[in-house]
Amino acid sequence: MAEALLGAVLEGVVSKLISITAERIVLALGFKKELKRLGDSLQMIKAFFQDAEERQTKDEAVKVWLQRLKDVAYEADDVLDEFAYEILRRKVEIRNQIRRKVRDFCSPSNPFVFRINMANKIKDILKTLDDLNKLAADFGLQKRATDPDPEYGRREEETSSVLTGLNIIGRKNDVSKVVDLLVNPKDEQIVSVVPIVGMAGLGKTTLAKLVYNDSNVATHFDVKFWVCVSDHFEVKRILKEMLEHFTDDQISIPQNMNAMVKKLKEKIERAKREKDQIKYLLVLDDVWSFEKWDALKVHLMEISKNGGNGVIVTTRIQDVASKVQALPNQRHQPGRLGDEECWSLIKQQALRASPMSHELELIGNEIAKQCRGVPLVAKLMGGIMRKIERSLCAWSKIQRSDAWGSMERVLKLSFDHLSSPPLKKCFAYCAMFPKDYFFEKEELIQLWMAEGFLGSSMAMVDIGDKYLNELLSNSLFQDVEKDKFGNILTFKMHDSVHDLSLSVSKFDTLIFQENSTLASNECSHIRHLNVGCNGESLPEILTVVAPKLYSLFSEIDVFKKLPKSFTRLRVLKFVGAANICELPDSLGELKHLRYLDISWTSIEALPKSTTKLYNLQTLRLLGLPGLTLPDGLEILINLKHLYFGRKELQPVNIGNLTCLQTLPLFFVGSERGRSIKELGSLNELRGELKICHLEGVRDKQEANGANLRLKGKLCKLIFGFEVSHSGSGGYNSEEVMEGLQPHSNLQSLIVRNYEGESFPSWMLRPVGDSNTDQFLLNNLMQLNIFNGINCESLPPLGQLHNLQYLKLRNLEKVKRMGNEFYCNEGVDGMNKVIKVFPALKKFTLSRMESLEEWTAMAETKTIMFPCLERLKIWDCPLLKSVPLTGQCYSLEKLSISLCDKLSKIGDGLSTSTCLKELYLNYCPNLSSIPNLEGFSSLQYLSVHNCNKLEVLPITGGCSSLEGLFISSCEKLSKIGDGLSTSTCLKKLDLEFCSNLSSIPDLEGFSSLQNLSINWCNKLESFPLKAPLSSLKELMIRDCPNLKPIPSLDGPSCLTELEFKKVGEEWSPLLPNMLQSNVSLRSLTILNLPDPTWIQDDSLGRLNCLRYLAVGGFSEELQEFPWPSSIQYLSASLLVLKLVGWEKLKSLPHQLQFFTALEELMIEGFQGIEAFPEWLGKLSSLKLLIICSCDKLMHLPSVDVMRSLSKLETINIVSCPQLETRCERESGPEWSKISHIPHISIKGRREMLIGLESE
Repeated sequence: MAEALLGAVLEGVVSKLISITAERIVLALGFKKELKRLGDSLQMIKAFFQDAEERQTKDEAVKVWLQRLKDVAYEADDVLDEFAYEILRRKVEIRNQIRRKVRDFCSPSNPFVFRINMANKIKDILKTLDDLNKLAADFGLQKRATDPDPEYGRREEETSSVLTGLNIIGRKNDVSKVVDLLVNPKDEQIVSVVPIVGMAGLGKTTLAKLVYNDSNVATHFDVKFWVCVSDHFEVKRILKEMLEHFTDDQISIPQNMNAMVKKLKEKIERAKREKDQIKYLLVLDDVWSFEKWDALKVHLMEISKNGGNGVIVTTRIQDVASKVQALPNQRHQPGRLGDEECWSLIKQQALRASPMSHELELIGNEIAKQCRGVPLVAKLMGGIMRKIERSLCAWSKIQRSDAWGSMERVLKLSFDHLSSPPLKKCFAYCAMFPKDYFFEKEELIQLWMAEGFLGSSMAMVDIGDKYLNELLSNSLFQDVEKDKFGNILTFKMHDSVHDLSLSVSKFDTLIFQENSTLASNECSHIRHLNVGCNGESLPEILTVVAPKLYSLFSEIDVFKKLPKSFTRLRVLKFVGAANICELPDSLGELKHLRYLDISWTSIEALPKSTTKLYNLQTLRLLGLPGLTLPDGLEILINLKHLYFGRKELQPVNIGNLTCLQTLPLFFVGSERGRSIKELGSLNELRGELKICHLEGVRDKQEANGANLRLKGKLCKLIFGFEVSHSGSGGYNSEEVMEGLQPHSNLQSLIVRNYEGESFPSWMLRPVGDSNTDQFLLNNLMQLNIFNGINCESLPPLGQLHNLQYLKLRNLEKVKRMGNEFYCNEGVDGMNKVIKVFPALKKFTLSRMESLEEWTAMAETKTIMFPCLERLKIWDCPLLKSVPLTGQCYSLEKLSISLCDKLSKIGDGLSTSTCLKELYLNYCPNLSSIPNLEGFSSLQYLSVHNCNKLEVLPITGGCSSLEGLFISSCEKLSKIGDGLSTSTCLKKLDLEFCSNLSSIPDLEGFSSLQNLSINWCNKLESFPLKAPLSSLKELMIRDCPNLKPIPSLDGPSCLTELEFKKVGEEWSPLLPNMLQSNVSLRSLTILNLPDPTWIQDDSLGRLNCLRYLAVGGFSEELQEFPWPSSIQYLSASLLVLKLVGWEKLKSLPHQLQFFTALEELMIEGFQGIEAFPEWLGKLSSLKLLIICSCDKLMHLPSVDVMRSLSKLETINIVSCPQLETRCERESGPEWSKISHIPHISIKGRREMLIGLESE
């Protein structure tokens, strides 16, 4: 391995030699002879590599020889880097026309001084190389050809594309078992924990991901979190990452853990919407310790107390699994794969779908057997076999390899088969990052580039892409995330692979953490250092390593300790180190520095000397609100990648940085050096470019100065105008847009706040002959046009053959979408079939205030939207119809909302047999929808606030329907008989359908888990005939005419039951239901006039009950009918809601024995005047809500209220007398509640202390 990594260093030195020797300065200074000799010496000594590598394990002297060779190779690299720096410095001088006739003799810029210094350094290096060559001969090292390819033979790659979309093999049963443990726990608790435990490489994380994304899990759990724990189990970090999952708004995450829990609870409560209870799933991936598990579990139980929440823990350690699992037999240990499954995995990775001979198949099966059922080993072998020659000889050598027997050896074999020493060095460099780190593709390639692993040409990014793809194809990276165009964004390393990177780089790389024990004399050869904390031994270690260090990642300010010692640094990364406030003025002396990242620190200024960093390639300045820049950054002519987020951080005269390849943002300004013409010379730009403040561009000629048409490597352009308030910006916008013509390679275009009346001609300009099918933007895959306030018509976008994603939003004046939207004039006269939007997958049309008419193509020879998968129409109040013509064969999701005038959906919807989701919301004039017969793929159907809809035409064939939601459809009187065939239905919600009196017979609904029927006044029967053995949640509210459902009177697995304002006929059914559902966790029985059911002893058997809401009985009763059996719940019930009536003058005295109660709501006790003193016995109470108690004046005494030490919140609502008496400071009851942290009276918050201020 040392040979491989040392080889990478020497290849880099030789590569630099070649490029530097060609420079004029080298010839002018007379170095050609010395550099040639240096190259010859390096080539000579490389011949001893292979023999030295083999002998170093047995011969200590050879091992020392290799280390000395590595040291001198780094010294040579530094010398050549100084040449590169001097070349760049002189180019800057020439560019700035600096001519000095008299120089300071001692200046490093003096040619004579530079010549002497470099000559001495090269002389020393050559002497050392000569000594090493002599020692090699003395040791008897043999010269060998340095062929980087392994002995097994290598075949050329047919393509460099990354293997994606691979099927998961052999884990279907494992997924089913874990899902069953989560959604059907044997003894449902507040938090049910399912550990997935097994050896490294067995696929625990993959299994957890499959479960996490399973449809049954998505239905059962309302909120899901994924946290990678890794080596450090920190409760605060886990809670913080859970909070970060809520991305609907930018929340301010508190630092106090109690406040975090409170914020999480609020977020989850907000997610409830119409549900009374909500369940969350948390995955804790890669857990190594359990010391803090109990502390975390307490917080998890605080977040949601309703029960049914789930936690998955993946771990290698049996003790961790034993600690966290709540019940016996609640863990899952994935088995090893079978030999056939391993062979399938190898073939999938290595061969794709290509054929092979019978002999190769036999050898492949033998190789699969040696994988011993471990998926990671099989994938690694697949990656190796994909690289080597597909022959009996090569595969037989793999089969006979001594790598079998341990994963470490297989990993080492995979490393050995990497195609080149620089690639091996790229892999080893990943040891600089912690385990479970999410690598960003651009960042990693730029770091490789800074280290010199990718050569020195402008194609370094492309080489980095190639290397990255090879590491992915060898399964050395995993968990790849991509954008919609298939471009890689992030990825991870498996722990075992990370261990390999640490192993191969252990002599070069050090990660300094709290538990680091490395002595300073053990780190003299360290070149790459990651400092995660400030330890006692750190200053001594820094003193030793600083002079040789190439890369430094640090979360502390190391410059305060050794400000001028890091002279060889190539990489300096201070990301997220909030304690670093400044950089030293000596920063500019880091001549070798190529990568500088100070993002998310507290640094307020870049030192002036930054402008001397001529080798700098990457500069990252993100998340720095107070940062200021020095003048002169435009002379950093080697800069290739620049990141910033504020206009003030854009260098003046940025057009001088002609090597720039990455510039995500450009702000147009009126000042000199900030015009759009600065982009004109930046023709190497690639990736994404967002141009802001385009309203500052005067005309087409100025816009042309950006030369966007020449930038063929740009994939994505975002044009941003600021909204004009003067009303005079339209003409200017059109001219400017006309001058911003992009290159035809463009894949994504986003336009915001464009004020022109028409779109630029280049948007649909044909290439070549006017009758051609090729257009300038023929490679465009995404187009978003937002806030085009003056646009009256749309360009013919239907002819963009590769367009896959289209969003049109807030085009205020567009009234019609017809033929002109689909194709150019004259195309319809051609005698051929016209394909309209042939590749479009997702189309979103929103906030089109004036759009009235959307019609199909008038021609008969037309194919429209053949690939459309998702169509979303939102807030188009004047739109009357949607032209689904029967050719949307691929449509999977249709969502139409807030379309007031919509009365018709095209009959072609009936042919969209792939449709999985249909959402029709707030379309008050929609009177009918096409027949849904034969929709065998439909899974979710939601219809809300469609007041004129009379019939829901489910006529049969919806065999996959899992969720049906109908709400606020006032005229709906019939649901099609085909509903009875929907035997997969899991969730059925009917709400506010006042004209619905019956539904068709429902048979075989064995999968139904959630049934909710609310505010359906006329509904009389619900003909469920079969036992509902899977039913978990049942809610019936405000359905006074609904007859009892006989099939509910039997055993089931209900966990939540609610009856509110139903007829008296339901009372006799309740005792049997309660006896048959002993796993109930939540029970609500309100406004049921007949209270006789409550006298039954069945309530006392509900040992799992945590939430109880009861009351609202006959107003003739003088006392609350408290069931005697409920006393058995006094130690377990956590939440209680009591609803009274006018004649009740006291609370039920039995309430005082509920010492475990944490939340109490008292509502509608209109005759009560004072709360009893025994309320103080509720010692666990945290939340008290008092509502609609008209005569209530007195709370318990001050001493009693203060004895409720855990009470955090009190809410008083619609209690007029008590509200007055609790007025802040002045009310006689105020002193009784003033100590409570959170007080709300009449809906206003009186105080906010306690948790928030900790």
